[in-house]
Amino acid sequence: MKPLLQIALDELTMENALKVLSGGVDEIVDIIECGTVLIGSEGRKVVQQMRERYPHKKLVADFKIADSGKVMAGMLLDGKPDYLTVICAANQKTMKAVVDEIKDRNLTTEAQMELYGNWTFEELEQWKKIGISHVVLHHSVDEKGGWTQKELDLVRKLCEHDIHVTVTGGISYESIELFKGLPIFCIIAGRSIRKAENPAQEAQRMKDRIIEIWGN
Repeated sequence: MKPLLQIALDELTMENALKVLSGGVDEIVDIIECGTVLIGSEGRKVVQQMRERYPHKKLVADFKIADSGKVMAGMLLDGKPDYLTVICAANQKTMKAVVDEIKDRNLTTEAQMELYGNWTFEELEQWKKIGISHVVLHHSVDEKGGWTQKELDLVRKLCEHDIHVTVTGGISYESIELFKGLPIFCIIAGRSIRKAENPAQEAQRMKDRIIEIWGN
């Protein structure tokens, strides 16, 4: 199965986010992400507004919940996102509170664990028991250089743990090939699409590259 393509909308305004999606980007990508920057700037309303505008599109509320799991999850779940992110540094009680809030609302939203900083594979198994079956490996765009061999080896190891694996951080058309041969669930692209001269054309180019590598 080929990876899905997700657009990370880390814009400061909803207006700019919708401009990025216009011209066909919204139809080309598989998943639309309300990015951390966008939610932080505009508030939880952006998730609700995106859901209203795209009722049948896969939607991510990427706020990397770190505390107050029930409250934070509740605010974002009002928009009925398909995916909701939690940061790996959060207390396990916070993680469970997020998963429980999803269940209490009878939603099919999937909690995603954002892997950033220090974490262990022992913790990964504990998260799975809580009910988290999806991880997002984050390469910091603040670091110089692209994805390292160490990070790619980590992606490979994660893929062996019966869990969905998504990759994000500085991914462009040229770097997609780094993940060739890996059963990745999703590839997230942000600035490489948003800042392109023609965002829709670049999104399609990246999607075509994914098909070239993994098949249709």
